Amino acid sequence: MNQKVLLFFSACFFIWVLSACTEVPVPTATPVTFNPTPAVKDSRVPSNSSAASVVTTRAGDPTSGENLFINLGCNACHSTGEDKIIGPGLKGVFTRAQTRSNMPSEDYLTQSIKYPGEYLVEGYDNLMPTTFSDLPESDLKDIISYLKTLD
Repeated sequence: MNQKVLLFFSACFFIWVLSACTEVPVPTATPVTFNPTPAVKDSRVPSNSSAASVVTTRAGDPTSGENLFINLGCNACHSTGEDKIIGPGLKGVFTRAQTRSNMPSEDYLTQSIKYPGEYLVEGYDNLMPTTFSDLPESDLKDIISYLKTLD
């Protein structure tokens, strides 16, 4: 009878050891290095021409951006401080974005939200959902305006 009990506990221990040996997930997407080039100015348009003037667009609303941040579930993976949840903490993200690429912070953050596999912060896997590529431009501006307040 003792052999059966010993065999039973040995089998349970073996199954427990096997269940504890899990594989480490491998990211499926390979990050793409993005090196944008500056736009070439059209020499045919004089710099004092109205065609060269900047088109103004609606500024983002940080209050609406905070609501979107919460309602879209961004806070499930990102803290608004320095703490890592699943993704990096977002305190100072607007300033950090200036060092991540050769583009303005707004453009970098827009790309990171819409196409999260384009830029991966070292130490993080490509786990952010790709469902935000269809966000309206006004929502993106609101979210980025909110992220600016976290600096």
